[in-house]
Amino acid sequence: MNILILDDQLKLADPVRRLARLHDWQPHFVGSLQELELAIHAQGRPALVVINQQPPLTAWELGQRLPRLNVDVPFVVLTEPGSDLQQLPGVVCIERPMSEAETERQLAQALNRLGFQSDAIYPQGIIGNSKQLHEVLSRVEKAAPGDANVCISGESGTGKELIARAIHMQSARVDRPLVTLDCTAIPEALIESHLFGHLRGSFTGAVENRTGFFTLAHTGTLFIDEISEIGLPLQAKLLRAIQTREFVKVGDSKPTRTDIRLITASNKDLRRAVREGTFREDLYYRIAVVMVEMPPLRDREGDIALLAEHFLRKFAAAHRKPVPRLLPRALELLETYDWPGNVRQLENCLEQAVVLCEDDRIDVSDLPLGAAREQERRGKEAELPIGLSLQEVEHRYILQTLAWVGHNRTETAKLLGISLRSLQYKLKAYRQGTLDPLTPFDRQRRHGRLESV
Repeated sequence: MNILILDDQLKLADPVRRLARLHDWQPHFVGSLQELELAIHAQGRPALVVINQQPPLTAWELGQRLPRLNVDVPFVVLTEPGSDLQQLPGVVCIERPMSEAETERQLAQALNRLGFQSDAIYPQGIIGNSKQLHEVLSRVEKAAPGDANVCISGESGTGKELIARAIHMQSARVDRPLVTLDCTAIPEALIESHLFGHLRGSFTGAVENRTGFFTLAHTGTLFIDEISEIGLPLQAKLLRAIQTREFVKVGDSKPTRTDIRLITASNKDLRRAVREGTFREDLYYRIAVVMVEMPPLRDREGDIALLAEHFLRKFAAAHRKPVPRLLPRALELLETYDWPGNVRQLENCLEQAVVLCEDDRIDVSDLPLGAAREQERRGKEAELPIGLSLQEVEHRYILQTLAWVGHNRTETAKLLGISLRSLQYKLKAYRQGTLDPLTPFDRQRRHGRLESV
């Protein structure tokens, strides 16, 4: 279906086109209300009308003309603060945002309110509607068409490889290969061979010629994941390959030309690695022409619910089960958990829940995070206030450890690294109110009559 966009300056062109792709819509731009009316009569009822209200078009004029169109079409209007257009039926107003990323985010939210549900931003599997993710995708949209090297930073599990794929799919090299090299999956001594290739007999174990990833990615995109794992000597060779667009295979003497677009990623702070001397500064500036920083899942407000719904549908289909319903308290647990493993951990958590749940509902008990949250709660309970004496700290810590293991004294003694007899002596002293609950052994050590071990 078509959507019509009244925007005489085409400021909405990029965000509207991206959202239109998600719904398989064809966007058509017009420059005035008169052109909008003609387009509606000529093309038939559109799926949606988006209006960027700005001078000389006034909110008052829109309020007078829109009802006269007499079409059952939802309208989204970007306008100045304080507009009363919201009172018109079928109209959703957005106070005009400042940035393109914020414009796209608010347009997506307006579509959700109108019933146009969509949780994926790109077909590469990137899901979410948070401000942080929209800012990343806006940066990707700008960087992708060119040929500049891109470096993606972020914690493990945030989706750096999906971003690399999105860049490649929107680049001029989309019909050429995208080759991925994960440096954590290869022994450090063999990374050079994987990057550049080698000749048979060039080193022990080289029983045949190897084609390197630079050759496999020729005319396409090479994605080097966890580039910080490459050692300094190989960093120098990689820098030369990027600068000269030539590389030499291991065991060879003649250079080979290369034409690639380089995308790299790291879960470590490369700027800090440069300061610490573990990563070359000149290489950093070569690979980080454009920096894209993936936010951790805990900072992506509102995205956990969208991702959870997506994963529930995905794994229900994969395991031939009906799509379960996530109970509110289970969703609350997901949204308040810290997610150190980010989206990858959330995906694993929900696959376990889908496989193990016995009915069409997922409760807190079905989530493997239940035990983690309880352990986190107990850990917070074990925090001790400032100002206690060492004897009071020991007293409280022993009692809290004892409660944590279900009052199992043997296990408590093992965790504390003391003998069961010593633990029993201390507990007896606590019950009797003794101010110095030390064993005779402890007391002898305190007064220097027993050597420390």
